[in-house]
Amino acid sequence: MAFANARVGSVMALLRDHAREIVNIAWLVGDRAFRVLGTFVIGLVIARIMGPADFGGYSYAYTLIALLMLTVSLGLNGVVVKQVVDRPHDAGEILGTACVLQAAAAAAVVAVLALVPMVIGWTGDHYARLALIMALGLLFRPSEPVRYWFESQVSAKYAVMADNAAFVIGATMKLGSLWLWRSLTALAWATAAEMALSGIFLVLIYRQRGRHDARWRLSGRTARALLGAGWPLLLAGLSIALYTRIDQVILMALRGPTETGIFSAAARIGEMLYVVPTVIATTFFPRWQRLLQQSEQAHARAITTTMAWMVGGCALLSVAMLLPAPLVTRLLYGNGYAAAAPVLAIHIWTCVFVSMGVLGNQWYLSHGLQGRTLFCTVLGAATNIGLNLALVPSMGAKGAAIASVAAQAVSAFLADAASAASRPLFMLKLRVLLFPVFRIVDNLRHRRG
Repeated sequence: MAFANARVGSVMALLRDHAREIVNIAWLVGDRAFRVLGTFVIGLVIARIMGPADFGGYSYAYTLIALLMLTVSLGLNGVVVKQVVDRPHDAGEILGTACVLQAAAAAAVVAVLALVPMVIGWTGDHYARLALIMALGLLFRPSEPVRYWFESQVSAKYAVMADNAAFVIGATMKLGSLWLWRSLTALAWATAAEMALSGIFLVLIYRQRGRHDARWRLSGRTARALLGAGWPLLLAGLSIALYTRIDQVILMALRGPTETGIFSAAARIGEMLYVVPTVIATTFFPRWQRLLQQSEQAHARAITTTMAWMVGGCALLSVAMLLPAPLVTRLLYGNGYAAAAPVLAIHIWTCVFVSMGVLGNQWYLSHGLQGRTLFCTVLGAATNIGLNLALVPSMGAKGAAIASVAAQAVSAFLADAASAASRPLFMLKLRVLLFPVFRIVDNLRHRRG
């Protein structure tokens, strides 16, 4: 009885100690679940109404915007959160500088996207016009430092409110454009409007809930520090985007929009699982950063435990999806997407290594090893491009799915073994992957001891 009471007491103490993070996770998971599910449903409507070819073309144009969105971020997300946690009295300077940097990046990206088609003679390209329309929403991305501020304070609910309001309005416009015009151009304008509204709502909520005593200002010294810390993460993010999105670019070039639509349909199902590790890493990063200041062992133990739960859950779900994949794709997309079933059964395994990579990136950031992230992701991008070029011509979307899984495994796991600095993280991940084996060995050692 005393033991049971002690266990209950320890659980209650743990919940009290992590109450703020738990509430933050609830908001983020709810937000991401709502947005991912909503985006997925809208994607289903687009896929069913427009067919595989137009759906593939729209996905291709949005892939270009995803790459540009990362470019505008300049890799500052985790860097700004870390700086605000470490230097709370300089929050206004950090946030203001990040805002100016991202504003300049957004203007440059939109200008390049508008001018390049004219220079190379692609002004009549339908997909280039779609990408340019969507890119106009990037001009409102400099409001993202507001999100970084809320993340540093473990107060995600305010950013969630802004995003959800913009998402609901944007989703209504997208569905309305499909109903009235069945036009990809109208969908592109709705996408740009959603990005713009999200930025506007973030600023409005910050003005009501943010710290008014922390006036935002530009600092050349802080700009150099942020760019110096962020550029490896930017290049790493672009590399990640390349090896998660380059499939669609190569498929479009080598097999056309229909095969691209088949792959996009399967990938959208698998990518829904990417939300959870991102939410958990975002929420717990401030706490992990403080744990590192106390003890390296406590920091490693916290990340290992979280990663073990995430990888185990993803592996079980991937196995469970092998048999029902044909039924799932047929029910969701219709008979025209039957070829997406084997692609889904392969692609869903990427979630295992995505979980590793997202949580591992927090370890890199905490230890000041952002440059290693760049090496890992560049290696993964090279793997994905090479395998896509080798497999897509003969295997189409299935070859692209195989390349995606292999690239994630190389980038998020195997690459860590290449350097003494990251080898502790490699051993941590190896222990997570081989958890049953290590558990048996530990039990045998304990009995012998």
